[in-house]
Formats: sequence, C-alpha cells, structure tokens
Amino acid sequence: MSRCGNRIRYSMMPAAFVIVAMGLCLLCLGCGGHSTVKPPIPVPALNGNFNISATSLGTSGLNMFGGAVQTDSAGHVTGTLHNVGSFLLCFGLQLDLPFTGTIDANGQLSATITSSNNQVVSLNGHVSPNGSSLSGGTYTVTGTGCAAGDQGTITGFQVQPFTGTYSGGFTPSPGTTMNLVLPLSQSTTPNVHGRFLFAPANVTITGGSACGLASATLDTTTSFASGNTLTLNLMGSDGVTILTYVGVTLDGTTTLVRGQFNIVLGPCSSQGGLANLSRP
Repeated sequence: MSRCGNRIRYSMMPAAFVIVAMGLCLLCLGCGGHSTVKPPIPVPALNGNFNISATSLGTSGLNMFGGAVQTDSAGHVTGTLHNVGSFLLCFGLQLDLPFTGTIDANGQLSATITSSNNQVVSLNGHVSPNGSSLSGGTYTVTGTGCAAGDQGTITGFQVQPFTGTYSGGFTPSPGTTMNLVLPLSQSTTPNVHGRFLFAPANVTITGGSACGLASATLDTTTSFASGNTLTLNLMGSDGVTILTYVGVTLDGTTTLVRGQFNIVLGPCSSQGGLANLSRP
C-alpha cells in the first residue's frame, strides 16, 4: 500500500474506535442499565384515625386533636380533626378543623390545622416508617383569636379501631353498681366530619334494676370515635333512660378506655360514675 494510503487508514482508526466505544456504552445501558435504577423510597403515611397531643409551653395546657387522616402516594396529607382542650373556646363554633400538609421521604411532616378567626396551627414532626407514631414535633399558632401566639410540642399515634367486646362497670349511687357488656364494631371509613361511627349493638346491663335498666341499645348516629376519644350514647330498655359515656385510650391499642358514664334521663337522672372499659 502506498504511503498516502497508510496515512488515510491510520487517520480513520481514532474515529472508528470512538464509534465502537459509543456503541458498547449504549449496549450496556440498554441491556444492563436497569440494575443502576434505584426503586423509589416509600413515603411514610398517616392513615386512619389519628391522635395528636399538643402540650403548650405557655398557659394553654394540653390540647388533643383527633380524627380521620389520609396520605396519598406523593406524601400529601389531608384530614378533618377535632379539638379537645382549651383551644376549643378560642376556635369557636368551627368544630371540623381541616388538616393539610406533606410528608417527605425522610418522614418529616409539615402541616397546618385551620380554625376560625384566621387561626392556624402550624406543626411539624417525624412520622415513623409504619405511620403509627409522630414524634419530635413542635407547633405554633398564628391569627387573631385567643390561641394566637401559643406554641409548644406535639406527639401523636395512630388509634386502632374501637372494635371488640368491651366490659366495665360504674357506681351511679351508693349500693348500686351497673356492669355493662358492649359489643362495639367501628366503621373502617369516617363520615363527612372525620369521625368513625359504630354499627348497631345491643348492650347487656346487670345491676341496673334500681334504674329500670336491663339492657340498652347503641345510638349509631351520636356514638363515634375521634382520635383517642370514645363517645357513646345508649338508650335504655325502659325507653326513657339515656346513658352517655366519654373516655380516652392512652395509646393506640384501644384495649383499655378510661372515662365516665352519666345518666341523662330516667329514674336515675343526674347520676353517674367513673368507668374503665376493657376488651381482650
């Protein structure tokens, strides 16, 4: 081959080498590239009935926020909460409190609870990977109402359904002790107010003869779970007596509820007593 031909052949080699190298890279990406793609990190989620405890660093004491919460796959949190505590007077008649926020891949929650008088509770905290707890949180309140300016710390936990056969007793008057067996079945979905209602149930009562009670039925329209609070209204077998119960569970298991029965109407009206309800 002539000297000129050799020069042409050698000058083409770098270009050919580059083309081959690029082809090999593209082949690697096409065949084995999937091994380098990392799966998306799941976002911790708050779902179901949730309870948030807000402990004031000022004079507002302890406030409980509870109700239905849900989180979508992108980490957007929405819900409707209710307040039990001193904030209730500041929030006025707005009992359904919108709850919105986000949870990032590290489990960091940033959210707000909106109330009346332009009052907004801004909170943050860390959500556990399984969504069962909220820890290391703080809150501040802004707006023009009486809660404005308050701040403090928050914790929270997911509340399991109040479902099962609960039993417990109370002493409405000296010498009279009523024992109740309540088969509760909580709905898995909340109503429009973010509360979880109960299925119809017949309640067995022993020791209630002095008050004309042998049994009772659960009022399914006014009995509900919201956060860690259980509210029950019972219609007595005499067709007159109404019993109310309000109690709280101190953790998410709902195996023990501490509260009080009150007799609103009937022969034993205005009587009541402390009662712990428990289930296996």
